[in-house]
Amino acid sequence: MNVLSIGNSFSTNAHKFLPHLAKAGGKELLLCNLFIGGCSLEQHWNNWREEKDVYDYEVYLPFETEMSRPDGVALHEAVEDEEWDVITIQQCSALSGVRESYTPYLSELVEYCRMVQPNAKIMLHQTWAYEKGANHPAFATYGRNQDEMYRALTECYVEAAEEADIDIIIPSGRAWQTARQMPIGDRLTVDGFHGNDMGCFLASACFYETIFNESVVDNPFTLPDYGEEITKMLKICSYISCKEGIRKK
Repeated sequence: MNVLSIGNSFSTNAHKFLPHLAKAGGKELLLCNLFIGGCSLEQHWNNWREEKDVYDYEVYLPFETEMSRPDGVALHEAVEDEEWDVITIQQCSALSGVRESYTPYLSELVEYCRMVQPNAKIMLHQTWAYEKGANHPAFATYGRNQDEMYRALTECYVEAAEEADIDIIIPSGRAWQTARQMPIGDRLTVDGFHGNDMGCFLASACFYETIFNESVVDNPFTLPDYGEEITKMLKICSYISCKEGIRKK
């Protein structure tokens, strides 16, 4: 399975434990992340049109859990680099709940990816709402309210997926919100918005479920330093979120 993500630091978070899960599950996975920190869909779109070689490129080879990271890569180079089975795209977290920030950038990027990689499944990766009390300046857009941010970004991802004719949404944001209602609580970040190991694992588990169409619950990988009980709870949150999907709130 060859997977490319066009993203930012949140796709880096989502990839962190995916190679471990794939290896534990016996899945052959080439996993690549084309990213710029905080990169929006509009910025990806501009970089693509101007052929800017400004990306870092995180590469995990099959059955390996350490990555290489060349820089100076252009978006079109990455899209054309391999025969991709899956390409994921996401909005930056700050604009995740701002509907006009998706248009026309997402649809045109998806159209380009489909033209170059007609056999690839295009997936939209739903990012997550910030931790309560987060100091990210963009949190003010949502009244510094986690529930409002989650509601807004969920509506935007559903509508954007419909507009760009994307059938599959990787529901990391929902998995985070589900975990927050459990004993894990609102303890998923290192800084109010980027994932700690639990937050990263939730997103990686959602990627695993969606990409391989297989439950993560029975995967033998255990999150280091957290043990089987916490890992199982995180896997269940991801499983439920992927099974039920996301919809407007």
